[in-house]
Formats: sequence, structure tokens, C-alpha cells
Amino acid sequence: MTGPALQPVTHPALAALLIIVLGACDAPLDDEQRLLRTLDQMAEALEQGHAGDFMDSIADDFIAGNGGLDKRALRLLLMRERMARQRVRTRRFDTVIEFIGENRARAGFQALATGGTGLVPNEGQLWRIETGWRRDGDRWLLISADWTRAF
Repeated sequence: MTGPALQPVTHPALAALLIIVLGACDAPLDDEQRLLRTLDQMAEALEQGHAGDFMDSIADDFIAGNGGLDKRALRLLLMRERMARQRVRTRRFDTVIEFIGENRARAGFQALATGGTGLVPNEGQLWRIETGWRRDGDRWLLISADWTRAF
């Protein structure tokens, strides 16, 4: 038994309403949503082992770890850590974003990072991470990061 076939929308007012509703689904993201999406994309790239995709959101003048890590050193660190583990997973939580003017932001959060060589992670660590961001057009670039073990 089949249901009724879908009929094309022929009434102009109904068609206009559908266009408005569907257009609202693609509403532009605000700065906080854009920054959270960037953090999610970076975590996904890290888990997939795509260092280049992760690094796309890192500013050229990035600095971390009290000045001991620049963009090039971060890329090397990511590659080394990824080669040491078959699987890397992260879980971010307790994210707090603070905007400083129109073009700067801070994002602090905790992250649980797990890794290992088998199906089940054999290592993990909870981190407290503080990051600094700069707006570049419609996207946010990471300009600083510091992290400490949460316990």
C-alpha cells in the first residue's frame, strides 16, 4: 500500500513561506557559534589525523606554552603525537567564551584526551585549556594557547 504522492507547491504564498523557512535554516552564525564550530572542527581534524586541517585555524603568529611553541613547532608536535597513537579522541566540556572587543576572544575549556594503539584507549588525561583568538573576516584564528593538567 502506498501513500499519496507529493504534489508540487503551486500556491505563490505557500512557496514564498517555504523559501523563507528554508532560508532561515541557513541563518548566519554569530561569533560564539562560529568559534564553537571552529573548536569542533579542530577536534575532528585531530581525531582523524588531519594535521593540515587542524592547522588551518592556527594563526601564523600563534604562540603557546609561555612562548615555547610557535605554529611550526605545534605542527611537529601534532605529527609526533599522532604517529605515536593509532587512535586519538577528545571530548571538550565546560567551554566559556569571552569576547574582547569585536576582533578578539578568549575560550577556556576542559578537554579529556584519550589515545592508544588498540580499540580501547590505554591512556588518557584531563586538561584545562585557555585559548586566545583573533577574528579574520568571517573566521576565528587561534593566536595563543596554554594548557595544564586538570588533576
